[in-house]
Order: sequence, then structure tokens, then C-alpha cells
Amino acid sequence: MPELPDLLYIQNYLRQAAIGHALTTIEVKQPIVLRVAVSQGVAEVLQHKIIREISIRGPFIRFGLSESIDIVINLMLMGRLQHQRPGDKPEAHLCVSFSLDDGSALRLCDQQKMAKCYVTHQGSYDFIPLYQQQGIDILSDTFTMEAIRSLAAHHPRMQVRSFLNDHSLLSSIGNAYADEILFAAKIHPKTFIATLSPDALARLFASIRSVMQEGIRHVEEAQQPIHVKVRDHMKVRMHRGEPCPRCGTTIRREGVRGYDVYFCPGCQPSSRRLFLDWQKH
Repeated sequence: MPELPDLLYIQNYLRQAAIGHALTTIEVKQPIVLRVAVSQGVAEVLQHKIIREISIRGPFIRFGLSESIDIVINLMLMGRLQHQRPGDKPEAHLCVSFSLDDGSALRLCDQQKMAKCYVTHQGSYDFIPLYQQQGIDILSDTFTMEAIRSLAAHHPRMQVRSFLNDHSLLSSIGNAYADEILFAAKIHPKTFIATLSPDALARLFASIRSVMQEGIRHVEEAQQPIHVKVRDHMKVRMHRGEPCPRCGTTIRREGVRGYDVYFCPGCQPSSRRLFLDWQKH
């Protein structure tokens, strides 16, 4: 799924490419992705509206249109947002396409049809799951050592990987960057947040900052189309079976609450007895 560095890149790109342009035609291939909270039909309410602003909130991309209409997109697990210019090859698995008055189009594509496209009046977001329940913006000044210490104290039984991925606490960290943060902090993903020492919690806080900033820089420098995920800077994510770049131990994959996690059992040893001791396998 697109994560915060990807979403920031999408936001900044589209602010240059789409703001000021009007929607001309709307093509709906997969109505299942639409969630509509306006009385008119989607094409009727969106046609000729001008894109005035673009912002992100957690995993959501919000397009503020003229006449106080919003489009809010959550790409979910497999969704991609393509800015298709004349001559560009269209991405497969189109769900919804918004043509612009410059001849380009914004195409929401998703093979699994899990992405969501909400059409609503500006300010009316209560029907969008989790939109209003985002936690501390990890790039803002409100994200402090004291803030993460307080969150940890109120959720002592959470495993640290789940803690990082809970968008109602921290907005927002996805699976890939959670793995990279824990690797940088040298913390096993199944560690209970309450058992982290003050030093380990400080490492976690610092790693969230540094890893996300590094990701933002890499994605920006790659200058890929917005539907392409940039992951070649990852040190452990999707590197199962390869040597750890820090200590040489084989990188492993394990499950945490239904999600695959990647880690180095040498750099990130478990602090408690687990069903499988990766250091012996």
C-alpha cells in the first residue's frame, strides 16, 4: 500500500499537475469502490468542478473541489492512482477515471477493488471510516518524546509493531516503514510496548523520525510516476532470506496479528520466549 512518503509525493506532484484544472468526464468501471454522500449522481455533481486543493490525512488523499465538493480516496492495500497524460500507457484494473480539461486523467486502479473513493460535501467526513480518528501526525510538532511515552503508557499490552501501525495513535505508518523503523531501533516486532526500556523507547522515537524522513527523501529523489511504489531503499522489508546489511544474519519473515513482518533476529533479538526461536533456525 502507499505509505506516508508515497502519499506526500503524490500530494506534492498533484498540487503542481492538477490544481486549477476542471473535471470534464467521469468514468466509473467498478461502482463497488464508490461511496457517495451527495444527492445527485456522481457524474452530475463532479462534472466541471475545479480542483482547488489537495491534501493528505493519514492514508487518505483529499481533493477539495469548487462549490464545496470533496473527493476523498483511500488506496487501501493494492490501489494505485495514476496521472495519465496524453501518450501514457494506462494502468490496468481501472475502477474510476476523472478526465481533466488539459487532456490528462486521474485514474484509480485496483485489481482487488478494495480502494475507496468517497464523494461528499466539504466538511462532511463522518461516514468515512477512520478519517476523523487519525492520531498524532508523526511529521508535526505535536509528535514528541512525551507524546509517544504517553501513548505507550496507555496501551501497555500492544506489541510494538501493532502500536506503530495503529493510525488512531500515530498517523501514519504502514507495514513497510514499520519494519524499517523497528530495524533501525533494534527492537523485535513482537515486543510489548510496556516492556521497552526508556532507552529503547527513545530509539523508537528517533527511528520513526529518521526513517520516515529518509523515505520521504528517497521517494522524492526517485521521481517515479505517482502510481509506482519506491522501495529500493528498504533494508529489511521484502528481503527475506538475504543477509542483514548491518550484521549479516539472515533476514526473517514472521506474522504479527495477521500481517507479514520482516526483521533481523540478530539485530532485533526477542526479549521474551516465542513459539519459534529464529536465532536457531
